[in-house]
Amino acid sequence: SKCFMDIDIGDPAVFAEQLAAYQRTCNFLKKAGRGYGLEGDKADKLAPAEREMLLELYANDPTASAEGPPRADPPDSLRAGRLVFSLYEAESPKAVANFKALCTGEKGISKESKKPLHYKGSRFHRIQKGFVAQGGDVTRGDGSGGESIYGKKFNDEKDGLKLKHDRPGILSMANSGKNSNSSQFFVTLAPAPQCDGKHVVVGFVEEGLEVVAAMAKCASDDGTPSTHVVVADCGVL
Repeated sequence: SKCFMDIDIGDPAVFAEQLAAYQRTCNFLKKAGRGYGLEGDKADKLAPAEREMLLELYANDPTASAEGPPRADPPDSLRAGRLVFSLYEAESPKAVANFKALCTGEKGISKESKKPLHYKGSRFHRIQKGFVAQGGDVTRGDGSGGESIYGKKFNDEKDGLKLKHDRPGILSMANSGKNSNSSQFFVTLAPAPQCDGKHVVVGFVEEGLEVVAAMAKCASDDGTPSTHVVVADCGVL
C-alpha cells in the first residue's frame, strides 16, 4: 500500500504578503490602468515597459500606496511537490499501520495530548545535511514530542530493523533508543548505514525524489532547516 505527503517549502507569512501585494497591483491595474492605455487585470501579463509604468502609477497614487507596496509578479508557489511512499507492510506491520493512520488522521484527537493524531500541517523540524529530514512530531512540532496511535510509544519490529538505509528516500521511524517509536519519522537524504538495525524502516519514496532533493537544500550542519518545510496534505492512495 502507499501513502502520500504534499510538501510545502518556504515561509507562509512571506508568501501571503507577496500574494496580497500582487493582488493589490492587479486590482489597481483593473481600476486605473485603462486611463493610461494599460489593458487587462494581470500585472504579470504586461510588457516590461508597461509594468514599469504601472508600478510608477501605483507608487504615485496615495490611496493605492497607502495599502502597501506593489508587486508585478505572483509569488512562487510554496508547493514543492508530492512524496509517494511505498510501505513495507509485511516487515513492519505495526509501524506501517501507525504511519498510515497518521497520514489519514482517522484516529482523531489524542485523549492524552489533546492534539490531532495527524501529520497534516506538521513540519520537518530537523533537516541534517547529508543525513535525514525528520518530522512527524504531532504533539509539539519541535522534536521533543510525538505520539503513536497505540498510545505514547510502541516496540521495534525485528523484520523492519533488518531493512537497510542504503539510499536517499528511505522512510524510517525516528526513536530515542530501543522500543521507543512514536509518530516521528525521517526520510534519508543519502545512504545512512549508521541507522541500520537501530531504526524500523517503514517504506521508501517511490515517486518524488526531486522533492527530497528540494528538502535537502534546506538542510544545515546542525539540523535547523533554513526555511519552513511542512506537510501541507497527506493521506493513503
